[in-house]
Amino acid sequence: MIKMICFIIVAVMLAGCGEVLTERPAPEQVAEERERPPEPVLEQDNKPLNVPEQTPAHGPSYIESVIRETVSRITGPGMSEYDKAKAAFDYIIQTTSLTEPIGLELWRVRGENDPLPSFVENRSLSVLLFGVGMCEDYAAALTSLLLGMGIEAQYVPGLTFAADGRGFTDHAWVIAKIDGEWYHLDVQLEQNITRRETIRYQYFMKSDATMLSSHRWGQNMIDTGLMTLDQNAEIARDFKHPDCPRDYDLPPPNIVGIAGMPDLSAIQAAVEEEISGYEAVNGVLEPMELNIIPPVFALKGYNRA
Repeated sequence: MIKMICFIIVAVMLAGCGEVLTERPAPEQVAEERERPPEPVLEQDNKPLNVPEQTPAHGPSYIESVIRETVSRITGPGMSEYDKAKAAFDYIIQTTSLTEPIGLELWRVRGENDPLPSFVENRSLSVLLFGVGMCEDYAAALTSLLLGMGIEAQYVPGLTFAADGRGFTDHAWVIAKIDGEWYHLDVQLEQNITRRETIRYQYFMKSDATMLSSHRWGQNMIDTGLMTLDQNAEIARDFKHPDCPRDYDLPPPNIVGIAGMPDLSAIQAAVEEEISGYEAVNGVLEPMELNIIPPVFALKGYNRA
């Protein structure tokens, strides 16, 4: 069982965000587009496929219960969709540190014969339980919380500028329909530019035009010519996001308390102990391939070579 846990951790460490810019680059930093064969074009009238629906017959899964409990703690009566979205955005910034996720397999021992969760559900678990994760986990957790609040939300795999200034790195954020309009929310990059525990909402409820200064996704990511044909096909098939026509009014800066990095060794040891205790009573867990590999970029991430 410990070998399986180590495989999961290594696999996730190889995937995803890398370092991202703390400031927006100038337009001339965008990598030059290479000539490529004709690429697929997104069909706007199809339903996005990136957040599979799950309705287990036996009732809420363990992960769904974690999402519901978190939503109940950070929301209250009379809150608008805007208030709820801001509460979820602030909560993740306040409680999460950027590092490899932990305990992605815990639903197997804490649930009751739960079905295999979606990527978004599974990758939300480390943030909501332990306050750690990579950009994919931040985006998955925010998507899950918004959906749990009754707000339409989609996980977005894409690109943003690399911290070393050499073009793009793979990244993930959220698009959500809040009070009738679709907006971008990049909670991990917002945390990355937060200083003196003050959230300034530079990546909260933004338009396509604003995000294009530092991000690529969907059709505009295909149009860069930087992705492989297989990646373009997956984007065209599974990640067709609604237009976000306008920025929301910028909220005033919010001074919050931000938790520091937790004791990762202690958390990992507790997770392994819990799994070992479960297996001592119930038998060794059968090998299972968890749904935790990031879409589009998989384990390799975006190769800038």
